[in-house]
Amino acid sequence: MSKKFYYADTYHHVYNRGALKSKIFFDKDDYNYFLHRLKKHADKNKIEIVAYCLMPNHFHLFVKQTIDNYTIGKFIGDLQNGFTKFINKKYKRSGVVFEGPAKAKYLTDKSYHKPVVEYILHNPVSAHLVKTADGWIYSSANEIVYDTNRKITSIDDLIKIYTSRENLLSAIKDLADTKYPVEEILNLEGLQD
Repeated sequence: MSKKFYYADTYHHVYNRGALKSKIFFDKDDYNYFLHRLKKHADKNKIEIVAYCLMPNHFHLFVKQTIDNYTIGKFIGDLQNGFTKFINKKYKRSGVVFEGPAKAKYLTDKSYHKPVVEYILHNPVSAHLVKTADGWIYSSANEIVYDTNRKITSIDDLIKIYTSRENLLSAIKDLADTKYPVEEILNLEGLQD
């Protein structure tokens, strides 16, 4: 990932998948460990997590870099490296877990923020893992709707995007019945399985 666009107050869609499209999360402990590291490294690197979703073989993060000194590149590198060590030790294996370095799309146009959030949160619905976005416990949708104690998602940033908490909750509810062409808009085809 290039440091070129990693400046204060910039937004990025960061994503990666398992090597050879294989699973990266094998049980709930793997998901929870990744979420723990996500929160830890976001706090350490002053990154706000606007939205996230962990899928069996990939993840999506919509993040905001808040200051110049700490970069999203360092944040995601530390996150992925630590998770790879955890998976290799836990499952007595070696080698890579992820396909490569995470991809990051710099979102200069604020009109893309809402579609990106909805694309990310809609992932488990489009993969037929759940019927509603808030039913997937490894996402911001679940954290927001059920007010879980994870405190990973920057609710304030989401409310700015949706103008109110009510609009945000309504958008999450509507994700069950919607198909999003965001893949084409953001050139993400091939990422989901």
